[in-house]
Amino acid sequence: MSFLLKCILFLLVSLPAFGEEPIAIDRVVAIVGESVIVASELDKEMSLAKNNITNSGSSMPGLNFLRQQVLERMITRKALEDLADRTGIRVSDNEVRLALQRLAQQQNLSITDYLNAVEKQGLSAYQLRQSILVEAKIMKLRRREVETKLIVNESEIESYLKKLRDTPASDESLVAHILIAIPENATAEDLEVVSNRAQDALYKIDNGIDFRQVAAELSDASDALEGGVMGWRDASNLPDLFLDALKVMRIGQRSEILRSPNGFHILFLLDKRGRDAQIIVQQTLARHILFRVDRAVSEEDALIKAMGIRNRIVVLGEDFEQLAKTTSDDPSGVKGGTLGWLMPGETVPEFEQALNSLEPGTVSEPVRTQFGYHLIEVLDRRDSDVSDERQKAVARQAILQQKLEFRFEEWVRQVRDTTFIKYVN
Repeated sequence: MSFLLKCILFLLVSLPAFGEEPIAIDRVVAIVGESVIVASELDKEMSLAKNNITNSGSSMPGLNFLRQQVLERMITRKALEDLADRTGIRVSDNEVRLALQRLAQQQNLSITDYLNAVEKQGLSAYQLRQSILVEAKIMKLRRREVETKLIVNESEIESYLKKLRDTPASDESLVAHILIAIPENATAEDLEVVSNRAQDALYKIDNGIDFRQVAAELSDASDALEGGVMGWRDASNLPDLFLDALKVMRIGQRSEILRSPNGFHILFLLDKRGRDAQIIVQQTLARHILFRVDRAVSEEDALIKAMGIRNRIVVLGEDFEQLAKTTSDDPSGVKGGTLGWLMPGETVPEFEQALNSLEPGTVSEPVRTQFGYHLIEVLDRRDSDVSDERQKAVARQAILQQKLEFRFEEWVRQVRDTTFIKYVN
């Protein structure tokens, strides 16, 4: 059935019979591919955005500007979600449950208390779970389409480490930024429009409007509704374009308009602070058992097997190492599942989050990653001064993160540019 026919049938069944009371129809505000965004969804997102801005202490942008920014974010999210669905990305109920559990743990709350706190902010438990589901799909899509294709070479690592050594220990900056994105295959007219938007943003800032309010109104960056705040960054976590501008800026000062391949940028230096030049990291000694999910093994079967093995370890007292050797689908199984001393960033995010939440000697619940279900045991932790090889590992991860931020924004614009989008007044 075509999308147009679906819409017609929806309207027909929504129309009241003669003499009956009219039934309210939720108004469509945007069509995104084969999906729609309706007014009630937009109103709910607007309410949440206003709460977040109020709680952050930022100035509230004009409601028309805010509504447009919220709608643009919803359109982008819908386009990415639809792409994930079309290309076979799935998120299980158990993955949603574990993500919800991690969110509650981060706030030191039980799941029930966390859901109550969220509902006080205007988001129901069902809406929260749907939001987690969508974000999980997008994260999987990002890893598949962007992260796995990023490459870091040795010359980049050496350049990174040299920059780190040459940077004074006091250079760590709290930065906010505005991005005015350049469309894919932009014409001269497009560039003029984008340039005028950047000049308009600069004019507003120079006329006393709070930078974070201008970011919320005009920025195309994913952090726009957070006032464009990028967080604390040192020289190793900033592109050279930004670093050169920040070197001559004072706290409370904005930059000139900066041009990069993906758009025009304006920076604002919120604060500076010192940082310890010695690099100390916490390493974790861990082992795991993997139950792979693939065409031969279903999600449900892998989870049941993982739960069964966990019960044998935790309840019956069977040896983790021996069970890893006989049941693990990972090459580490021959070594009893031992992974050695792990650095931050050396495992996928879901694995690392679970790892960080475990006390030594405890075995995790089944942890879902892109590889399948894991049972994880932390054996020990230590603080370690990073060696040359470990510094390179840290450098590689930081460079990947820099590339990811840039490439992801670029890739999201490409997805939007190839998605049918129609605004409905």
